[in-house]
Amino acid sequence: MTRLYKSILKRQQQGIALIIVLLIVAVVSAVAANITMRNQIAVKRTINLADYDQAYWYAISAEELAKKVLKQDLEDSEGKVHLQQYWAQADVIFPVENGQIKGTISDMRSCFNVNALSVNAPKPSQNNGQQQKKPLAVEQFTDLLINLGMEAFNAEKLAYNIKDYIDDGTQPNPFGGGDAAYESRDVPYRAARTLMSHRSELRAVIGVTQDVYRKLQPYVCAIPGNNQQVLNVNTIKVEHAALLAAMLQNKISVGEAESVINQRSGSGYDEITDFWNTPELSGIAGQNQLLKSAFSVKSEYFLLDAAAKVDDAVFRLESVLKVGKNNVVDVLTRQYGGQK
Repeated sequence: MTRLYKSILKRQQQGIALIIVLLIVAVVSAVAANITMRNQIAVKRTINLADYDQAYWYAISAEELAKKVLKQDLEDSEGKVHLQQYWAQADVIFPVENGQIKGTISDMRSCFNVNALSVNAPKPSQNNGQQQKKPLAVEQFTDLLINLGMEAFNAEKLAYNIKDYIDDGTQPNPFGGGDAAYESRDVPYRAARTLMSHRSELRAVIGVTQDVYRKLQPYVCAIPGNNQQVLNVNTIKVEHAALLAAMLQNKISVGEAESVINQRSGSGYDEITDFWNTPELSGIAGQNQLLKSAFSVKSEYFLLDAAAKVDDAVFRLESVLKVGKNNVVDVLTRQYGGQK
């Protein structure tokens, strides 16, 4: 009996030992599987970071290429800028190792620079004795809003709201507002009191709703550190005729502005006087030198919208380029990830 009991006890102990061994094997297997999975994730993360970093440098190389193209185009044309130059080619794609680079350059003198709204009306002596009751840029921006379907009073109010948001605050806004209007909002903040770096900053201005911003988006830009509104008549496109009409203070209709743009040769006007000699524009500017100075056939600010892809990694870059002395192109600002 004692021998039988010992035999049974021994078998039970062996069974328990086997179960313990199996549990240990199961735990070790689970730990090993977890370590393997973590290692795979770490390797994938490292590969993604490497691809993303490579895509970043490809995007920077697109920036360098854009600078070279702009410099060559401007040297070949002696500074004149038009849409038949190499920089104006749309959606240029370059294949690179394990990916591709895509880029588009646009002229920032073919849009309305919202920073120009910060400029106050000149004194009569600065405008050949003509008293400018309102800042020219405010009038032009108001006319643009009207051409886009906004009622005249609301258009003027919105133009002054933007001016009040970015100017130094010394000029009163005839429609009120100011810091108090922003500080009283549900989420209070203050007016910027400085020039914008990107057009998306317009969304912080009272009155610029999502619908208004979407309508304005194709027509406006923000040139960092620049408060001049100059329109290059060689690069404005026919679909933006509403802007040309507004720049001329709606003295011509949008349809007539389309006709003016369609009459332009592929290489544009050689001189700005050729633009003013267009039959539809005869006598519009007159002796208003301030209005005439708002038009040009040259540009010094360009926007590069570049994207680089390496395997599954995509990097987007927006760079504002400025042409300086001897057509040397410098980068003013960079925006990563793309803006709208």
